Parts: sequence; C-alpha cells; structure tokens
Amino acid sequence: MTDDSPTHPRIGLALGGGAARGLAHIVVLETLDELGIKPAFIAGCSIGALLGAAYASGIGGREIRAHALEVLASPGRAARQLFWPGGGKEAPKALNLGLFRPILLNGTGLVRLVSPPGMADRVEETAIPFAVSSTDFHTGEEVTIRKGDLTQAVAASIAIPGIIEAPRLNGRVMIDGAYTNPVPMHQAREHGCDILLAVDVTGRPRAEAADDTPGPAELMLGAMQILQKQITRLHCRTARPDILLSPAIERFSAHEFLKIREILEAAEPERERLKRRLAPLLENPPGERRP
Repeated sequence: MTDDSPTHPRIGLALGGGAARGLAHIVVLETLDELGIKPAFIAGCSIGALLGAAYASGIGGREIRAHALEVLASPGRAARQLFWPGGGKEAPKALNLGLFRPILLNGTGLVRLVSPPGMADRVEETAIPFAVSSTDFHTGEEVTIRKGDLTQAVAASIAIPGIIEAPRLNGRVMIDGAYTNPVPMHQAREHGCDILLAVDVTGRPRAEAADDTPGPAELMLGAMQILQKQITRLHCRTARPDILLSPAIERFSAHEFLKIREILEAAEPERERLKRRLAPLLENPPGERRP
C-alpha cells in the first residue's frame, strides 16, 4: 500500500535529537521506503532536523545512508572535509577561527558540508511538508521553523552553545531544539496525521563499570540526556505517539559519529519492529478513532 491511495492514513514522522546516536534514524527512513510509505509530514530536531531535511527533500533512506557512510566512515576523510573542504573559495566554512575568540563549528557551513546533494533550498520547498524545531536562547521558547532558508533552519536546530554556532534568525539567537523539545511530536500531530511515528534517540547515560567514575564531560552529557528524556516523556503525555521507537544506542557517546556502521547495526532491530507495529495501524488508523 502506498500513500497514493486516498484511503491511506496520513503518517506524521518526528525525528529527535541525539547527536551521533541520531544516525539510527537512517534505519527508520529506509524501512518506510521498503514499505512504500511516504509520510504526510516530518518534524525534526537537531540531527533529526538534518536527516529529516534530506528525507523531506526527496532523498531516499539508502541514499542518505550511502552519503553518511562516505562522509563519516573514514576518519581521515572526515577530517579533510572539516579542515580542507574542496571547492576553493566557495567551499563551506565549517570552522570559525580567530585569535581572540574560541574555536567554534560554524553551523551553516557544517550543514552544507555534510548534507547530501539534492537538498531543497527552503523549508517550504521540500517534497514532504517539513518543520524544524529550535530554541530561542533569550526567551527559552521552542521555535518551530516552517519557512525560510533550509540550511540556516537546520543550523539553528543543531546549535550547541560553545561548540556549534548558529546563524541569527530574524535577530534571534538560536540554540539546539533539544533543549526544549528533543522529539518534536506536537508539530506532526498538529498537522492532522492519523498515525504519529516518533523516534527518540536521546538514550541514557552510558553504563560504566562498577569501579569507574564518569568524568566531568561524561557527567555533563549524561545529565543533559536525563533532562531531555524527561522532557520527551512529558511531551508524550499530550502528543500521544502511536509508535515510539527508542533504538538501543546507549553504548555510543554523542560525539562518536565515526562509529556510524556500529550505530546503524545497533538500530537494525527497529526495522522489523517498525514493520510489526505499523501493519495493524495501517489497517485501523488510531487517528480515525481518536476523539
């Protein structure tokens, strides 16, 4: 069954933030392709915004996997692309360097550097309706971006204070959407979907051996993961996802992008799990029963 059928239920897809752990989203995107299902709406946060933008632009799951492997599977290649991106003067600037300022990743340049070919130019021009979740630093409010430059919107969603710098949007200082809504389910639900499929890749703090004490960085990251997990649980109470997938990716740290093959392998069980859970919902969509 494909979404060309007038009776096919509308599926809303929410892809969450989780840094390297978010590479697990690729398995979910491939599964939807295998089933011949195209979501009616996609909302993405952080790495979910990056991968969601590619998928919403019409790039298939397999193509996204191939591009991600090409960029990340080789440490040497990844380093060369970061420090010496080809393309001469017009190459995307992924690092902001200066004598009297900290070294920061340039969010816009980073998105351009890692995005697969074929991405839409603007949020409102994607093949599948798409929204990006970000956070206004000064007000602390979640900001849903539904139009404007797609690269800048994604850059605003992946901005980590002190690490990845985002562009200002309409004069507003933006930071990672995961600080307010790690899995943007409400955007998809509000779009009128019959089935809400959410993917939570926040994970939990990595398990340590009994005699190990987490270091400062591990403690800070783990505390943020605990906070984001609790935020997601609260949002689930009102958004009520029909399917919530949480791949088993806890053993990977948020920065371990070069372990892409291992992350994809760890997420592989979600392929069959999604198929099993989606099949009965396609036959009897919960959205048609929900008051």
